[in-house]
Amino acid sequence: MTTTSPTPPTREQARRAAAASAVGSLVEWYDFALYGAAAALVFNTYFFVNESPTAGLVASFATFAVGYFARPFGGIVFGHLGDKIGRKPVMIATLTLMGISTALIGLLPSYDAIGVAAPVLLVLLRILQGLGAGAEYAGAIVLSSESAPPAHRGFYASWSGAGVWVGSALGLATFQVSLYLTGDAFLVWGWRIPFLMSLVMLAISLYIRRKVRETSSFEEAKNDEQIEAVPLVSLLRTDKGRLAVALGSNFMLSGFSYIPQVWVLSHLTNDLGYAAMAALGINATLLLAGSAAMPFFGRIGDRIGRRKLFMFGAAFGAVWAFPMFWLVDSGSTPLVVLALVVCFVGAVATCYASQAAFLAELFPPATRYSGVAFAREVSGALLGGTAPLVATALIAWADASWPVACWMVANAAVALVAVYFSKNYRSDADQDDVDTFDHVARTSAAATPAAVR
Repeated sequence: MTTTSPTPPTREQARRAAAASAVGSLVEWYDFALYGAAAALVFNTYFFVNESPTAGLVASFATFAVGYFARPFGGIVFGHLGDKIGRKPVMIATLTLMGISTALIGLLPSYDAIGVAAPVLLVLLRILQGLGAGAEYAGAIVLSSESAPPAHRGFYASWSGAGVWVGSALGLATFQVSLYLTGDAFLVWGWRIPFLMSLVMLAISLYIRRKVRETSSFEEAKNDEQIEAVPLVSLLRTDKGRLAVALGSNFMLSGFSYIPQVWVLSHLTNDLGYAAMAALGINATLLLAGSAAMPFFGRIGDRIGRRKLFMFGAAFGAVWAFPMFWLVDSGSTPLVVLALVVCFVGAVATCYASQAAFLAELFPPATRYSGVAFAREVSGALLGGTAPLVATALIAWADASWPVACWMVANAAVALVAVYFSKNYRSDADQDDVDTFDHVARTSAAATPAAVR
C-alpha cells in the first residue's frame, strides 16, 4: 500500500469547501431553529388536538425531540456512506433531505383539515429532517478539513461552526419578521413562509456545494483500497480509544454549551422574570458573538495547536461556571449579557472552533466521516437533548443555580480529560503534517511513540 502524500490543497479549494460547508451548516440550523420556534408557538394548536393546551405543547415539543433522537441514526447511515462513496455526494444528499423536509412541513395541512394524519406526517418529516442533519455538520468539518492546507486547516474548518450559529440566529429572526409582517394571519398561514424559504436557501447552497470537488484524502484512501466494509464497525473493533476521545470532547459542546445556549432562556424568563423578547435578544447576542469569534479561534488553533486550545477552553469553562451564575442571578441585564458572552466566547466558541479540525485529525481517512458523525451525534443526543431537563430538575431540587454550575463543571472536566488523553492518538506538533493527516496509523500509543508529544 502506497503512502505517497497527495498534493496539498490550495487556498482556493479551501475557501470553496469552507464556504460550501458553512452554508450547509447554516441551512441545517436554520431549519432546526425554525422548528423549535414553531413547536412553541404554532404546532401545539395547529397539528394537535386543542382540548388541552398543555398536552398540545408537550406533544409539539415531543416532535421537536424526535429530530434529535433521529440524528445519531442519520450520522451512522450517512457517515458510513461518506466513507464508502465520498464526502461530496453524501453532503449533497443530506442537505437536500433537510431542505425538502423543512419545506414540506410548511405545506402540511392542519389537524382540522386531515385529522390524525397531520401530526403523523409532521413526525415523519421531522425524522427525515433529523436524519439529514445527523451527518451534515460532521461532513462539513471533514470536507473543509480535508480540503484545506495543513497550516490553515483549523481556520477553514471553523467556518462550519460559525454557520451553525448564524443559521440559528437567522431562523429565529426570519420567524419573528414573518410574525411581525403577517400579524393575525401568522397562525393561519404566516408561519409557513420561513419554512418555504428553506427551498431558496437549499437552491443557493446546492449551487455552491456543486462546485466543490471530492477530497484527495478520500480519493487516496479509495485508490489504496483502505475503505472498510463497515467503517463504524472497524472503529468500534480497533479504535475504541479514538472514539472515546471524540465522545468525551463533545461533553463540552453538548452537556456544557446547551446550558448557556438553550436552558438559560428558560432560567431568565421563568426564574428571573425576564420578558421573552429580552431573553431572545440576549440569546441572539450570544449566537452572533460566538459566530464572529469562531474563525479567530480557528486561526489561533492553527498557531498554538488544536489540543492546547481545546483544553484551555474546557478549563476556562469549568472555572467560569460559578461566576457566570453569580452574575446571571444578579438580575442586572448588563451583567447577564457579560456573564453569558464571556462563557460563550471564552469557553464554547473556543472549544467549538478547535474541535472541528481536532476531530478530523483524530480519525484515519477511511473511517473519518463515520467516526466524527457517530461521536458528535450520539453524545449530542444523550447530552444536548437532556441538558435542559437536567438543569431544570437540579434548580427545582435545590432552589438555587449552584447545582447547574456543578453540572457544567462536570461536563467540562470530562472533555478536558478526554482531550488530554488524545495525546495517545494525535499531536499538536504534527497537525500541520500531511502524512500524519492522511495516514493515521490505527495503533496504540506504545506502537506509535512519535505521535505522542
